[in-house]
Amino acid sequence: MKLNINKIMIIAAAVLVLIVLLVIFYIRPPVLIVTEESFLSLYSKKRVAREASITGFSLFRQVKTVAVANDAGFDIVPVAVLDVSSKPYCVIFPLRFARSAKLFNDQHPEITVIILEGRYQDFEKPVETAINSDISNFFIYKTDINDDFYMAGRASVVLDQGKSGSVIVFNDRNMPSARENFLRGLHDRGNLLDTRFYTSFSQYSESPNLSCAVVSGSGSELFEKRLGVPVILFSWIDPAILPADVILVIDDSPWVQAGQAVKLSSSGQKNGYIKSKFHYLDRKKLDKSLLR
Repeated sequence: MKLNINKIMIIAAAVLVLIVLLVIFYIRPPVLIVTEESFLSLYSKKRVAREASITGFSLFRQVKTVAVANDAGFDIVPVAVLDVSSKPYCVIFPLRFARSAKLFNDQHPEITVIILEGRYQDFEKPVETAINSDISNFFIYKTDINDDFYMAGRASVVLDQGKSGSVIVFNDRNMPSARENFLRGLHDRGNLLDTRFYTSFSQYSESPNLSCAVVSGSGSELFEKRLGVPVILFSWIDPAILPADVILVIDDSPWVQAGQAVKLSSSGQKNGYIKSKFHYLDRKKLDKSLLR
């Protein structure tokens, strides 16, 4: 009987600790992420809920989404933010909401404002261009495209499956470092595939012995050709509605990057780079462990 009582006390203590932790989790000021309704539809609300939960537990606070209408004025967004939480821990604005971020910061300077710039290079200053104002109060982070293309290069070797074929890479002009880092990824995997780079689909010509394609920003017209080769796609769109050839999705959506952004801002780092998340889609018989 004594043993049973001890077990009951241990279980009761564990349950009490769990309840206390849950209460603390829910009463702590949340992290808010601003987006449009259309973005949620294309990204998938289920994915948002999943990624928000993962990020929330890593930060030990809730991550909530502030969804606004596509045609909402920039001055409406701060109101929508406060409707979700009157005292958030911080608010994350994608670059397209830079004017709203500036207005919110002016109205509530005590709340941390984070802007995610996406895939831009150092020499560009998109936030300054968007708001034409001082940005010293903001925490601004970019997607680490160097790491993204490096990892895409390594993954291309795996997708080649030892055929020593060729790979085509579509990337925007605002990613000049893509070529160097992609080739570095190939080299580090010990295989220099015949690689051709394009900044627009109009430049594309048929590639013999094609084993893999990479699509980032430009080149979406490639899917109309139905080449039947594995594709690495830089995209945040729900994989369920992507073409069947897409095997690897490189996602730099706000929910994926929120955890890293909040940790950087908490440490006082005003600027920095944030990694994307790689989603492997099990659509072909490939070595999943190697891709991981």
